Amino acid sequence: MTYLFAQRRVAWAAMALAATALPFCLVTTAAAADFPARAVTLVVGYTPGGAIDQSARLVGSELAKRWGQPVVVDNKPGANGTIAAGTVAAAKPDGYTLLVTATSHNLNKFVNKNLRYDVTTSFTPVALTVEVPNILVVSAASPYRNVGQLLTDIRAGKKPFSYASQGIGGVPHLAGELFKLRTQTDILHVPYKGAAQGMTDLVGGVVDMSFPSPASATAFIAQGKLRALAVASNQRIAQLPDVPTFAEAGVPDYVISTWHGILAPAGTPPDIVAKINKDVIEIVQSPEFASALQAQGSIPAPPLSPSAFGAKLAKELSAFETISKKVDLSGN
Repeated sequence: MTYLFAQRRVAWAAMALAATALPFCLVTTAAAADFPARAVTLVVGYTPGGAIDQSARLVGSELAKRWGQPVVVDNKPGANGTIAAGTVAAAKPDGYTLLVTATSHNLNKFVNKNLRYDVTTSFTPVALTVEVPNILVVSAASPYRNVGQLLTDIRAGKKPFSYASQGIGGVPHLAGELFKLRTQTDILHVPYKGAAQGMTDLVGGVVDMSFPSPASATAFIAQGKLRALAVASNQRIAQLPDVPTFAEAGVPDYVISTWHGILAPAGTPPDIVAKINKDVIEIVQSPEFASALQAQGSIPAPPLSPSAFGAKLAKELSAFETISKKVDLSGN
């Protein structure tokens, strides 16, 4: 009798759990079907007019047309995007408050030791919108026409080699350190206060190489002052179709970029995340969006599901963590 009573209790508990879960599933699905029923806010951690703000406004404008609801861009600049991220991390996880952020989101874990949120557990990845890979450039006056030639001389140790960046803790700095890690080489980092002076010294031969974004270097390349040796992406890019990827150049697993993307507060219903992801991908893949980005020197991101975007962030975070153990990314 005791055994039968125990079995009945288990069955009753299972039915009660199922009865509780079913309404929740129905509510979640209904919420996704009705989403959005009011204005959606895109919180941007950077000032108006910059590349991240511009891409956010392009996406927001098209989402408003699709959804028939206002999509408001709310700029909360400061502290390298952490003020905006903290705002969204604390927001209600219903899809109505989203964070538009960039590569600095992951970097902040190693640059700012006093974050009020966790860069991974406080957010749900939604969609990647822009991805601009870094490129390896040398002076056009240098003897190097491919990565193999450059690596041969670096490894031979005939002279000290150096690379320029626009400052400690920025993506070009990370790109240089990741290159050293992947190629097992030692190259001196020379940080500048901005990209312009670094490019000028590279052209003049003061430093040997740099890992900028295409937007910082394409004018110099077009003028015949710099030579691009490789692009840090999985595919060649339209702006530099003749420049190989690092994998093609003999350096595997070297991918680093400045990306823009959308995150939601942790706990946002998966159906709502999937809906936003689908609509954003369709916008990003449109010729009109690509044309608008190209005018800014940016590149539309490849279509990634929320889980694939999350995997990309996790892999990048792991690489940054490895670098941070070797190099102080905070500039202290």
